[in-house]
Amino acid sequence: MIDSIASLLETALVVLRGVAGSYLLAIILLTVAIKAILHPLTRKQLNSMKAMQALTPQMEVLKRKYKDDPRQLNVEVMNLYRAHKVNPLGGCLPMLLQLPVLWGLFTLLRRQGIFGGEQLFGVSLETAPSFALMMQHPLLVLIPVLTAATTYYQQQMSITDPQQAKMFIFMPFLLAYFALQFPVGLSVYWIASTAAYIVEYLLVVGLPKRPGMAPPKAQRSVSPATKPKDAK
Repeated sequence: MIDSIASLLETALVVLRGVAGSYLLAIILLTVAIKAILHPLTRKQLNSMKAMQALTPQMEVLKRKYKDDPRQLNVEVMNLYRAHKVNPLGGCLPMLLQLPVLWGLFTLLRRQGIFGGEQLFGVSLETAPSFALMMQHPLLVLIPVLTAATTYYQQQMSITDPQQAKMFIFMPFLLAYFALQFPVGLSVYWIASTAAYIVEYLLVVGLPKRPGMAPPKAQRSVSPATKPKDAK
């Protein structure tokens, strides 16, 4: 199945190369086209994320109140989700449906001979930009730098939990390392795809809130699910 998807994407890549005049632009155009086709699924995923983020202030209240009672905390969290009609798994299904297409594109861009010897910064799109090559072609350093930078900004927007942010702080550096191991063409796809996701996030969710920013008044009110039982 993945090979069939990759072959279909290869046909699209060749067509776009004929239109754009280069494989570099064709990769970017193909990435944007795939993002546009999959946007309805991405929008559902982001809307679910937005709904979860809106409940963050109330979640923090519950965590403080039931910090010594994990079982009751889970009960209250599920009550909070039901009260606001939020599905915590709502962002998973759209992501799973996108995986075959994204994996097919990943498989395609790793095929040898796919780019016909086209180069970027003096190096073939099929070549990994190793440290030795970067010494000869200094502009290649932009590949791992842009990979890390776009990944970092994406995480800053989408990960609002400080604990999760600490867990994934190494990811930009890890992906920058991978960018040195994978073909340049694949890294161009990753950079374009991450940048497109950032645009989608801003369109659907909006600008990320700064730490310490007070939530809207509607969010500061405690829902019935979190209201203490002895409250009048």
